[in-house]
Amino acid sequence: MIAPRALLAIARADALERIRRYSFLVTLAASAWIGWLVVEGQVTMRVGDYAGEVNGAWAAALVAATVSVIVSLVGFWIVKNAVQRDRDTRVGEILAATPLTKSAYTLGKCLSNFAVLATIVVVLAAAAPVLVWMHGGKVELLPMVGPFVLIALPAMAVIAALAVLFETIGPLSGGLGNVLWFFAWSALFTVPMVTHSRQADMSGLVTIQESMGEAARAAHPDYREGFTFSIGPSLEDPARGTFVWNGLAWSPSLVVSRLAWFGIAALLALAAAVPFDRFGGDGTRLLQAKPRSAEGTRGIALRLPAFLPPVYAGELKLMLSGRRIWWWAVFVGLAAACTFAPSAFARGKLLPFAWLWPVLVWSSMGAREAKDATEELVFVAPRPLLRQLPSVYAAGVTVAIVASGGLAVRILASGNLAAFGAWLVGALFIPALALACGTWSGGSKLFEALYVVFWYVGPLQPVPALDFMGVSDLTVSAGIPARFAAATAILLAAAVAGRRWRLSR
Repeated sequence: MIAPRALLAIARADALERIRRYSFLVTLAASAWIGWLVVEGQVTMRVGDYAGEVNGAWAAALVAATVSVIVSLVGFWIVKNAVQRDRDTRVGEILAATPLTKSAYTLGKCLSNFAVLATIVVVLAAAAPVLVWMHGGKVELLPMVGPFVLIALPAMAVIAALAVLFETIGPLSGGLGNVLWFFAWSALFTVPMVTHSRQADMSGLVTIQESMGEAARAAHPDYREGFTFSIGPSLEDPARGTFVWNGLAWSPSLVVSRLAWFGIAALLALAAAVPFDRFGGDGTRLLQAKPRSAEGTRGIALRLPAFLPPVYAGELKLMLSGRRIWWWAVFVGLAAACTFAPSAFARGKLLPFAWLWPVLVWSSMGAREAKDATEELVFVAPRPLLRQLPSVYAAGVTVAIVASGGLAVRILASGNLAAFGAWLVGALFIPALALACGTWSGGSKLFEALYVVFWYVGPLQPVPALDFMGVSDLTVSAGIPARFAAATAILLAAAVAGRRWRLSR
Protein backbone atom coordinates (compact mmCIF):
# COMPACT_ATOMS: atom_id res chain seq x y z
CA MET A 1 0.00 0.00 0.00
CA ILE A 2 1.26 3.48 -0.88
CA ALA A 3 1.74 5.76 2.12
CA PRO A 4 0.46 9.27 1.31
CA ARG A 5 3.09 10.82 3.56
CA ALA A 6 5.95 9.14 1.70
CA LEU A 7 4.37 10.05 -1.63
CA LEU A 8 4.05 13.73 -0.76
CA ALA A 9 7.51 13.82 0.80
CA ILE A 10 9.10 12.62 -2.42
CA ALA A 11 7.11 15.09 -4.51
CA ARG A 12 7.83 17.99 -2.14
CA ALA A 13 11.57 17.31 -1.87
CA ASP A 14 11.97 16.94 -5.60
CA ALA A 15 9.89 20.04 -6.38
CA LEU A 16 11.86 22.17 -3.89
CA GLU A 17 15.13 20.98 -5.37
CA ARG A 18 13.98 21.97 -8.86
CA ILE A 19 12.72 25.45 -8.04
CA ARG A 20 16.11 26.32 -6.52
CA ARG A 21 17.83 25.77 -9.86
CA TYR A 22 18.59 28.50 -12.37
CA SER A 23 17.02 26.31 -15.04
CA PHE A 24 13.66 26.74 -13.33
CA LEU A 25 13.96 30.53 -13.58
CA VAL A 26 14.84 30.14 -17.25
CA THR A 27 11.73 27.98 -17.70
CA LEU A 28 9.52 30.60 -16.06
CA ALA A 29 11.07 33.33 -18.20
CA ALA A 30 10.43 31.29 -21.35
CA SER A 31 6.84 30.72 -20.23
CA ALA A 32 6.36 34.45 -19.71
CA TRP A 33 7.77 35.07 -23.20
CA ILE A 34 5.28 32.62 -24.73
CA GLY A 35 2.52 34.41 -22.83
CA TRP A 36 3.71 37.68 -24.32
CA LEU A 37 3.55 36.16 -27.80
CA VAL A 38 -0.08 35.32 -27.11
CA VAL A 39 -0.82 38.87 -25.98
CA GLU A 40 0.97 40.32 -29.02
CA GLY A 41 -1.12 38.21 -31.39
CA GLN A 42 1.78 36.00 -32.48
CA VAL A 43 -0.21 32.90 -31.46
CA THR A 44 -3.41 32.47 -33.45
CA MET A 45 -6.22 29.96 -33.63
CA ARG A 46 -8.82 29.56 -36.38
CA VAL A 47 -11.64 27.26 -37.26
CA GLY A 48 -11.72 27.06 -41.02
CA ASP A 49 -11.32 30.60 -42.36
CA TYR A 50 -12.88 32.24 -39.32
CA ALA A 51 -11.55 33.53 -36.01
CA GLY A 52 -13.34 34.10 -32.76
CA GLU A 53 -13.85 37.51 -31.24
CA VAL A 54 -11.49 38.12 -28.34
CA ASN A 55 -13.54 37.61 -25.19
CA GLY A 56 -12.75 35.80 -21.97
CA ALA A 57 -13.72 32.38 -23.27
CA TRP A 58 -11.72 32.71 -26.48
CA ALA A 59 -8.62 34.06 -24.70
CA ALA A 60 -8.69 31.28 -22.11
CA ALA A 61 -9.11 28.63 -24.81
CA LEU A 62 -6.27 30.14 -26.86
CA VAL A 63 -3.89 30.06 -23.90
CA ALA A 64 -5.04 26.55 -22.91
CA ALA A 65 -4.39 25.39 -26.47
CA THR A 66 -0.95 27.02 -26.30
CA VAL A 67 -0.25 25.02 -23.16
CA SER A 68 -1.50 21.81 -24.73
CA VAL A 69 0.58 22.26 -27.89
CA ILE A 70 3.81 23.94 -26.77
CA VAL A 71 4.18 22.98 -23.13
CA SER A 72 3.21 19.37 -23.74
CA LEU A 73 6.11 19.10 -26.20
CA VAL A 74 8.79 21.12 -24.44
CA GLY A 75 7.55 20.37 -20.92
CA PHE A 76 8.32 16.69 -21.35
CA TRP A 77 11.98 17.47 -21.99
CA ILE A 78 12.02 19.92 -19.07
CA VAL A 79 10.82 17.41 -16.48
CA LYS A 80 12.38 14.23 -17.92
CA ASN A 81 15.30 14.17 -15.53
CA ALA A 82 13.79 13.42 -12.14
CA VAL A 83 14.87 9.77 -11.94
CA GLN A 84 18.19 10.32 -13.68
CA ARG A 85 19.07 13.08 -11.24
CA ASP A 86 18.71 10.62 -8.36
CA ARG A 87 21.04 8.28 -10.23
CA ASP A 88 23.62 10.98 -10.89
CA THR A 89 23.59 12.34 -7.34
CA ARG A 90 23.53 8.76 -5.94
CA VAL A 91 20.48 9.59 -3.86
CA GLY A 92 19.05 6.46 -5.46
CA GLU A 93 21.51 4.37 -3.47
CA ILE A 94 19.96 5.64 -0.27
CA LEU A 95 16.41 5.16 -1.51
CA ALA A 96 17.21 1.61 -2.62
CA ALA A 97 18.01 0.73 0.99
CA THR A 98 14.71 2.07 2.39
CA PRO A 99 11.27 0.44 2.51
CA LEU A 100 10.06 2.90 -0.11
CA THR A 101 8.04 1.04 -2.75
CA LYS A 102 8.63 1.50 -6.46
CA SER A 103 5.06 2.65 -7.04
CA ALA A 104 5.33 5.32 -4.33
CA TYR A 105 8.54 6.57 -5.89
CA THR A 106 7.17 6.82 -9.45
CA LEU A 107 3.95 8.46 -8.25
CA GLY A 108 5.96 10.96 -6.22
CA LYS A 109 8.11 11.83 -9.21
CA CYS A 110 4.98 12.22 -11.32
CA LEU A 111 3.54 14.68 -8.79
CA SER A 112 6.79 16.62 -8.80
CA ASN A 113 6.77 16.81 -12.61
CA PHE A 114 3.15 17.92 -12.53
CA ALA A 115 3.96 20.69 -10.02
CA VAL A 116 6.60 22.09 -12.40
CA LEU A 117 4.30 21.96 -15.42
CA ALA A 118 1.37 23.38 -13.44
CA THR A 119 3.57 26.35 -12.52
CA ILE A 120 4.13 26.99 -16.23
CA VAL A 121 0.37 26.82 -16.79
CA VAL A 122 -0.20 29.43 -14.06
CA VAL A 123 2.36 31.77 -15.63
CA LEU A 124 0.77 31.41 -19.06
CA ALA A 125 -2.73 31.79 -17.63
CA ALA A 126 -1.84 35.36 -16.69
CA ALA A 127 -1.76 36.16 -20.43
CA ALA A 128 -5.48 35.50 -20.92
CA PRO A 129 -6.93 38.45 -18.95
CA VAL A 130 -4.24 40.75 -20.37
CA LEU A 131 -5.22 39.71 -23.89
CA VAL A 132 -8.90 40.48 -23.22
CA TRP A 133 -8.07 43.79 -21.58
CA MET A 134 -5.88 44.91 -24.51
CA HIS A 135 -8.75 44.22 -26.92
CA GLY A 136 -11.17 46.26 -24.82
CA GLY A 137 -13.18 43.28 -23.61
CA LYS A 138 -14.58 42.58 -20.18
CA VAL A 139 -12.32 40.48 -18.00
CA GLU A 140 -14.34 37.76 -16.28
CA LEU A 141 -11.97 35.58 -14.31
CA LEU A 142 -14.37 32.83 -13.22
CA PRO A 143 -15.45 31.70 -16.73
CA MET A 144 -11.81 31.71 -17.75
CA VAL A 145 -10.78 29.15 -15.14
CA GLY A 146 -12.43 26.15 -16.82
CA PRO A 147 -10.07 25.74 -19.80
CA PHE A 148 -7.03 25.82 -17.55
CA VAL A 149 -8.37 23.43 -14.91
CA LEU A 150 -10.08 20.98 -17.26
CA ILE A 151 -8.09 21.34 -20.50
CA ALA A 152 -4.51 22.34 -19.69
CA LEU A 153 -3.90 20.69 -16.30
CA PRO A 154 -5.13 17.18 -17.24
CA ALA A 155 -2.85 17.27 -20.28
CA MET A 156 0.08 18.31 -18.08
CA ALA A 157 -0.65 15.43 -15.69
CA VAL A 158 -0.36 12.94 -18.55
CA ILE A 159 2.88 14.53 -19.77
CA ALA A 160 4.30 14.37 -16.24
CA ALA A 161 3.50 10.67 -16.01
CA LEU A 162 4.85 9.88 -19.46
CA ALA A 163 8.16 11.55 -18.56
CA VAL A 164 8.50 9.20 -15.58
CA LEU A 165 7.52 6.20 -17.69
CA PHE A 166 10.15 7.02 -20.31
CA GLU A 167 12.80 7.37 -17.60
CA THR A 168 12.08 3.95 -16.14
CA ILE A 169 12.23 2.11 -19.47
CA GLY A 170 15.93 1.54 -20.12
CA PRO A 171 16.13 2.24 -23.89
CA LEU A 172 13.91 5.34 -23.56
CA SER A 173 15.61 6.86 -20.52
CA GLY A 174 18.32 8.62 -22.50
CA GLY A 175 18.73 10.33 -25.84
CA LEU A 176 16.63 7.84 -27.77
CA GLY A 177 13.62 8.68 -25.62
CA ASN A 178 14.22 12.40 -26.10
CA VAL A 179 14.15 11.96 -29.87
CA LEU A 180 11.23 9.52 -29.99
CA TRP A 181 9.12 11.77 -27.78
CA PHE A 182 8.67 14.22 -30.64
CA PHE A 183 7.08 11.52 -32.77
CA ALA A 184 5.00 10.21 -29.87
CA TRP A 185 3.83 13.77 -29.15
CA SER A 186 2.86 14.18 -32.82
CA ALA A 187 0.78 11.01 -32.64
CA LEU A 188 -0.96 12.18 -29.45
CA PHE A 189 -2.23 15.20 -31.37
CA THR A 190 -2.66 13.83 -34.88
CA VAL A 191 -4.63 10.67 -34.14
CA PRO A 192 -7.47 12.34 -32.15
CA MET A 193 -7.71 15.23 -34.62
CA VAL A 194 -7.91 12.93 -37.64
CA THR A 195 -10.33 10.47 -36.03
CA HIS A 196 -12.32 13.16 -34.14
CA SER A 197 -12.05 10.93 -31.08
CA ARG A 198 -12.79 12.63 -27.77
CA GLN A 199 -11.79 9.45 -25.94
CA ALA A 200 -8.19 9.86 -27.17
CA ASP A 201 -8.21 13.66 -26.91
CA MET A 202 -5.59 14.17 -24.22
CA SER A 203 -4.89 17.74 -25.32
CA GLY A 204 -8.52 18.84 -25.38
CA LEU A 205 -8.13 20.35 -28.86
CA VAL A 206 -10.80 18.12 -30.40
CA THR A 207 -13.27 19.27 -27.76
CA ILE A 208 -12.39 22.92 -28.39
CA GLN A 209 -12.54 22.49 -32.16
CA GLU A 210 -15.99 20.91 -32.15
CA SER A 211 -17.43 23.55 -29.84
CA MET A 212 -15.95 26.44 -31.80
CA GLY A 213 -17.02 24.83 -35.07
CA GLU A 214 -20.64 24.86 -33.93
CA ALA A 215 -20.39 28.58 -33.10
CA ALA A 216 -18.68 29.34 -36.42
CA ARG A 217 -21.31 27.41 -38.39
CA ALA A 218 -24.11 29.29 -36.64
CA ALA A 219 -22.60 32.63 -37.65
CA HIS A 220 -21.32 31.56 -41.07
CA PRO A 221 -23.34 28.80 -42.75
CA ASP A 222 -20.63 28.28 -45.36
CA TYR A 223 -18.23 27.01 -42.70
CA ARG A 224 -17.42 23.35 -43.20
CA GLU A 225 -14.54 22.22 -41.04
CA GLY A 226 -10.88 22.86 -40.26
CA PHE A 227 -8.78 23.94 -37.31
CA THR A 228 -5.42 25.70 -37.35
CA PHE A 229 -3.13 26.73 -34.53
CA SER A 230 -0.06 28.75 -35.49
CA ILE A 231 2.83 30.50 -33.78
CA GLY A 232 4.67 33.45 -35.27
CA PRO A 233 3.70 35.86 -38.05
CA SER A 234 0.76 34.41 -39.93
CA LEU A 235 1.41 33.43 -43.55
CA GLU A 236 -2.27 32.86 -44.22
CA ASP A 237 -4.79 35.27 -45.65
CA PRO A 238 -6.72 37.36 -43.11
CA ALA A 239 -9.72 35.68 -41.56
CA ARG A 240 -12.87 35.95 -43.67
CA GLY A 241 -14.90 36.86 -40.64
CA THR A 242 -15.35 36.46 -36.92
CA PHE A 243 -17.84 34.79 -34.64
CA VAL A 244 -18.69 34.89 -30.98
CA TRP A 245 -17.78 31.85 -28.91
CA ASN A 246 -18.91 31.87 -25.30
CA GLY A 247 -16.88 28.90 -24.15
CA LEU A 248 -17.33 25.20 -23.64
CA ALA A 249 -20.57 23.87 -22.24
CA TRP A 250 -19.24 21.99 -19.25
CA SER A 251 -21.72 19.14 -19.12
CA PRO A 252 -21.17 16.46 -16.42
CA SER A 253 -20.01 13.97 -19.04
CA LEU A 254 -17.46 16.44 -20.45
CA VAL A 255 -16.14 17.28 -16.99
CA VAL A 256 -15.79 13.59 -16.14
CA SER A 257 -14.05 12.86 -19.44
CA ARG A 258 -11.48 15.57 -18.76
CA LEU A 259 -10.94 14.62 -15.12
CA ALA A 260 -10.43 11.02 -16.23
CA TRP A 261 -7.08 12.05 -17.69
CA PHE A 262 -5.82 12.60 -14.15
CA GLY A 263 -6.67 8.96 -13.48
CA ILE A 264 -4.90 7.90 -16.68
CA ALA A 265 -1.84 9.85 -15.54
CA ALA A 266 -1.89 8.02 -12.21
CA LEU A 267 -2.12 4.67 -14.00
CA LEU A 268 0.82 5.60 -16.22
CA ALA A 269 2.85 6.54 -13.16
CA LEU A 270 2.00 3.20 -11.54
CA ALA A 271 2.88 1.41 -14.78
CA ALA A 272 6.30 3.09 -14.64
CA ALA A 273 6.99 1.17 -11.43
CA VAL A 274 6.96 -2.13 -13.34
CA PRO A 275 10.12 -1.55 -15.45
CA PHE A 276 11.74 0.62 -12.75
CA ASP A 277 14.88 -1.13 -11.49
CA ARG A 278 14.78 0.65 -8.11
CA PHE A 279 18.30 1.86 -8.80
CA GLY A 280 19.52 -1.70 -8.97
CA GLY A 281 18.65 -2.31 -5.33
CA ASP A 282 16.04 -4.38 -3.50
CA GLY A 283 16.51 -2.83 -0.10
CA THR A 284 19.70 -4.75 0.70
CA ARG A 285 21.83 -3.99 -2.39
CA LEU A 286 22.95 -0.54 -3.46
CA LEU A 287 23.54 0.67 -6.97
CA GLN A 288 27.09 0.58 -8.24
CA ALA A 289 27.07 3.78 -10.26
CA LYS A 290 28.84 4.11 -13.57
CA PRO A 291 29.23 6.97 -16.00
CA ARG A 292 26.38 7.25 -18.44
CA SER A 293 28.73 7.06 -21.38
CA ALA A 294 29.62 3.53 -20.30
CA GLU A 295 26.13 2.41 -21.16
CA GLY A 296 25.84 0.59 -24.43
CA THR A 297 29.59 0.20 -24.97
CA ARG A 298 29.16 -3.43 -25.92
CA GLY A 299 29.26 -2.68 -29.60
CA ILE A 300 31.72 -2.42 -32.45
CA ALA A 301 35.13 -1.10 -31.43
CA LEU A 302 36.26 1.50 -33.94
CA ARG A 303 39.78 1.26 -35.35
CA LEU A 304 41.14 4.39 -36.99
CA PRO A 305 44.24 4.91 -39.16
CA ALA A 306 47.35 5.76 -37.16
CA PHE A 307 48.18 8.79 -39.31
CA LEU A 308 45.16 10.77 -38.08
CA PRO A 309 45.89 13.56 -35.58
CA PRO A 310 45.64 11.87 -32.18
CA VAL A 311 43.20 14.26 -30.50
CA TYR A 312 40.88 14.24 -33.50
CA ALA A 313 41.13 10.45 -33.78
CA GLY A 314 40.39 10.08 -30.07
CA GLU A 315 37.31 12.27 -30.24
CA LEU A 316 35.98 10.49 -33.32
CA LYS A 317 36.55 7.13 -31.65
CA LEU A 318 34.72 8.26 -28.51
CA MET A 319 31.78 9.35 -30.66
CA LEU A 320 31.43 6.17 -32.67
CA SER A 321 32.85 3.30 -30.65
CA GLY A 322 30.36 1.03 -28.94
CA ARG A 323 27.62 1.52 -31.53
CA ARG A 324 25.73 -1.69 -32.14
CA ILE A 325 25.94 -3.51 -35.41
CA TRP A 326 22.32 -2.63 -36.25
CA TRP A 327 23.16 1.06 -35.79
CA TRP A 328 26.02 0.75 -38.27
CA ALA A 329 23.79 -1.20 -40.66
CA VAL A 330 21.25 1.64 -40.78
CA PHE A 331 23.99 4.27 -41.00
CA VAL A 332 25.70 2.53 -43.92
CA GLY A 333 22.34 1.79 -45.56
CA LEU A 334 21.30 5.44 -45.50
CA ALA A 335 24.71 6.54 -46.77
CA ALA A 336 24.48 4.04 -49.64
CA ALA A 337 20.93 5.12 -50.46
CA CYS A 338 22.07 8.76 -50.65
CA THR A 339 24.82 7.64 -53.03
CA PHE A 340 22.79 5.52 -55.44
CA ALA A 341 19.17 6.76 -55.28
CA PRO A 342 17.99 9.36 -57.82
CA SER A 343 19.54 12.69 -56.89
CA ALA A 344 16.29 14.61 -56.37
CA PHE A 345 14.86 11.87 -54.15
CA ALA A 346 18.10 11.47 -52.23
CA ARG A 347 18.42 15.17 -51.61
CA GLY A 348 14.80 15.86 -50.71
CA LYS A 349 13.82 12.67 -48.85
CA LEU A 350 16.86 10.63 -47.84
CA LEU A 351 19.25 13.36 -46.72
CA PRO A 352 17.05 14.44 -43.76
CA PHE A 353 16.99 10.88 -42.43
CA ALA A 354 20.70 10.34 -43.08
CA TRP A 355 21.34 13.39 -40.91
CA LEU A 356 18.79 12.41 -38.27
CA TRP A 357 20.19 8.95 -37.57
CA PRO A 358 23.48 10.20 -35.96
CA VAL A 359 21.66 12.64 -33.67
CA LEU A 360 22.75 10.73 -30.56
CA VAL A 361 26.34 10.81 -31.81
CA TRP A 362 26.31 14.57 -32.18
CA SER A 363 24.40 15.20 -28.95
CA SER A 364 27.42 14.20 -26.84
CA MET A 365 29.56 16.94 -28.38
CA GLY A 366 30.77 19.44 -25.80
CA ALA A 367 28.86 17.71 -23.01
CA ARG A 368 30.73 14.44 -22.53
CA GLU A 369 33.18 15.85 -20.01
CA ALA A 370 30.42 17.30 -17.81
CA LYS A 371 28.24 14.17 -18.05
CA ASP A 372 31.08 11.82 -17.13
CA ALA A 373 32.65 14.14 -14.52
CA THR A 374 35.98 14.21 -16.37
CA GLU A 375 36.31 17.97 -16.76
CA GLU A 376 39.07 18.11 -14.14
CA LEU A 377 41.08 15.61 -16.18
CA VAL A 378 40.40 16.87 -19.71
CA PHE A 379 40.64 20.57 -19.03
CA VAL A 380 44.11 20.38 -17.44
CA ALA A 381 45.54 19.02 -20.69
CA PRO A 382 47.68 21.43 -22.73
CA ARG A 383 45.61 23.96 -24.68
CA PRO A 384 42.19 22.30 -24.24
CA LEU A 385 40.45 25.20 -25.97
CA LEU A 386 42.68 25.19 -29.06
CA ARG A 387 43.17 21.45 -29.43
CA GLN A 388 40.31 19.49 -27.90
CA LEU A 389 37.32 21.67 -28.88
CA PRO A 390 38.21 21.98 -32.60
CA SER A 391 38.88 18.25 -32.67
CA VAL A 392 35.40 17.54 -31.31
CA TYR A 393 33.89 19.79 -33.96
CA ALA A 394 35.96 18.21 -36.74
CA ALA A 395 34.84 14.75 -35.62
CA GLY A 396 31.19 15.83 -35.73
CA VAL A 397 31.62 17.28 -39.22
CA THR A 398 33.26 14.04 -40.31
CA VAL A 399 30.17 12.06 -39.25
CA ALA A 400 27.93 14.40 -41.26
CA ILE A 401 30.15 14.11 -44.35
CA VAL A 402 30.39 10.33 -44.21
CA ALA A 403 26.62 10.00 -43.69
CA SER A 404 25.83 11.68 -47.01
CA GLY A 405 29.12 12.24 -48.80
CA GLY A 406 28.05 10.18 -51.80
CA LEU A 407 25.20 12.57 -52.47
CA ALA A 408 27.54 15.56 -52.17
CA VAL A 409 29.91 14.10 -54.76
CA ARG A 410 27.02 13.59 -57.20
CA ILE A 411 25.75 17.14 -56.66
CA LEU A 412 29.23 18.52 -57.24
CA ALA A 413 29.72 16.37 -60.34
CA SER A 414 26.48 17.74 -61.79
CA GLY A 415 27.90 21.25 -61.58
CA ASN A 416 25.27 22.49 -59.12
CA LEU A 417 27.67 24.44 -56.94
CA ALA A 418 24.89 26.28 -55.09
CA ALA A 419 23.29 22.99 -53.98
CA PHE A 420 26.69 21.63 -52.97
CA GLY A 421 27.31 24.75 -50.92
CA ALA A 422 23.95 24.29 -49.18
CA TRP A 423 24.86 20.69 -48.36
CA LEU A 424 28.24 21.78 -46.99
CA VAL A 425 26.63 24.44 -44.80
CA GLY A 426 24.33 21.78 -43.36
CA ALA A 427 27.28 19.50 -42.61
CA LEU A 428 28.96 22.36 -40.75
CA PHE A 429 25.85 23.74 -39.05
CA ILE A 430 24.62 20.58 -37.31
CA PRO A 431 27.83 19.87 -35.33
CA ALA A 432 28.13 23.57 -34.49
CA LEU A 433 24.63 23.53 -33.02
CA ALA A 434 25.44 20.37 -31.06
CA LEU A 435 28.70 21.79 -29.75
CA ALA A 436 27.14 25.07 -28.62
CA CYS A 437 24.25 23.29 -26.89
CA GLY A 438 26.58 20.81 -25.21
CA THR A 439 29.13 23.31 -23.91
CA TRP A 440 26.51 25.57 -22.39
CA SER A 441 24.02 23.02 -21.06
CA GLY A 442 26.51 20.36 -19.97
CA GLY A 443 24.14 17.70 -21.29
CA SER A 444 22.76 16.22 -24.46
CA LYS A 445 19.04 16.87 -23.98
CA LEU A 446 19.01 20.46 -25.25
CA PHE A 447 20.43 19.51 -28.63
CA GLU A 448 18.32 16.35 -28.94
CA ALA A 449 15.11 18.28 -28.28
CA LEU A 450 15.99 21.34 -30.35
CA TYR A 451 17.38 19.47 -33.31
CA VAL A 452 14.52 17.03 -33.82
CA VAL A 453 11.96 19.87 -33.84
CA PHE A 454 14.16 21.97 -36.12
CA TRP A 455 14.68 18.95 -38.39
CA TYR A 456 10.96 18.27 -38.69
CA VAL A 457 9.84 21.84 -39.31
CA GLY A 458 12.73 22.82 -41.60
CA PRO A 459 14.10 20.14 -43.96
CA LEU A 460 11.35 17.54 -43.65
CA GLN A 461 8.36 19.77 -44.37
CA PRO A 462 10.26 21.67 -45.83
CA VAL A 463 9.96 25.27 -44.62
CA PRO A 464 12.55 27.13 -46.72
CA ALA A 465 13.47 29.64 -44.02
CA LEU A 466 14.40 26.81 -41.64
CA ASP A 467 15.83 24.37 -44.19
CA PHE A 468 19.40 24.15 -42.91
CA MET A 469 20.12 21.14 -45.17
CA GLY A 470 19.19 22.83 -48.46
CA VAL A 471 16.91 20.00 -49.55
CA SER A 472 15.05 22.13 -52.09
CA ASP A 473 16.10 24.51 -54.84
CA LEU A 474 13.73 27.11 -53.39
CA THR A 475 15.84 27.19 -50.23
CA VAL A 476 19.04 27.64 -52.23
CA SER A 477 17.63 30.33 -54.56
CA ALA A 478 16.36 32.31 -51.57
CA GLY A 479 19.86 32.50 -50.11
CA ILE A 480 18.95 30.61 -46.94
CA PRO A 481 22.27 28.66 -46.80
CA ALA A 482 24.15 31.95 -46.38
CA ARG A 483 22.11 32.68 -43.27
CA PHE A 484 22.91 29.29 -41.80
CA ALA A 485 26.59 29.79 -42.64
CA ALA A 486 26.47 32.93 -40.51
CA ALA A 487 24.56 31.03 -37.82
CA THR A 488 27.29 28.37 -37.86
CA ALA A 489 29.94 30.98 -37.14
CA ILE A 490 27.85 32.41 -34.29
CA LEU A 491 27.28 28.95 -32.80
CA LEU A 492 30.99 28.14 -32.92
CA ALA A 493 31.77 31.43 -31.17
CA ALA A 494 29.14 30.54 -28.57
CA ALA A 495 30.74 27.12 -28.10
CA VAL A 496 34.14 28.71 -27.51
CA ALA A 497 32.61 31.14 -25.02
CA GLY A 498 30.84 28.28 -23.25
CA ARG A 499 34.05 26.27 -22.98
CA ARG A 500 35.93 29.34 -21.71
CA TRP A 501 33.28 29.75 -19.04
CA ARG A 502 33.62 26.13 -17.95
CA LEU A 503 37.41 26.40 -17.91
CA SER A 504 37.21 29.46 -15.66
CA ARG A 505 34.96 27.78 -13.10
